[in-house]
Amino acid sequence: MASYLAIIAAFLLPYLPIFHFLNFAPVNAVANSIGVILCAAGMSFLVWARQRLGGNWSQTVSVKVGHELVTSGPYRYLRHPMYAGGFIACIGSAIVGGGAWIFLLVILGTVFIWRVGAEDKLMERQFPNEYPDYKKRTKALIPLVW
Repeated sequence: MASYLAIIAAFLLPYLPIFHFLNFAPVNAVANSIGVILCAAGMSFLVWARQRLGGNWSQTVSVKVGHELVTSGPYRYLRHPMYAGGFIACIGSAIVGGGAWIFLLVILGTVFIWRVGAEDKLMERQFPNEYPDYKKRTKALIPLVW
């Protein structure tokens, strides 16, 4: 529900006079190409992560029956590759479309960061023996950084 409200807010905020400067769409072919490539790459990474997660995926932060810790595929590199892919796709969309996409980037980025913390706590409780080592050897969202 919160994500739906975020999307609605993101598409309404650019119409407020104070945010009018964000209503742009670049006419630069290079910027548009970079944005489209980032969006496609981010969505591809997100889909790969979602497929690898399989039945362990849940729309809410929760443990499922028979839950297992997935550490292969994109999870070998990041603990939260679906959020990383979604964030990259949002960056690409913001480059191409401006306006609402910039707000969506900010709002979803905040939600993703909150969910990273919530999911890390949940996984630490669910997998007290395996998750600490996994957490030490992988980054949350940004390879080599965080």
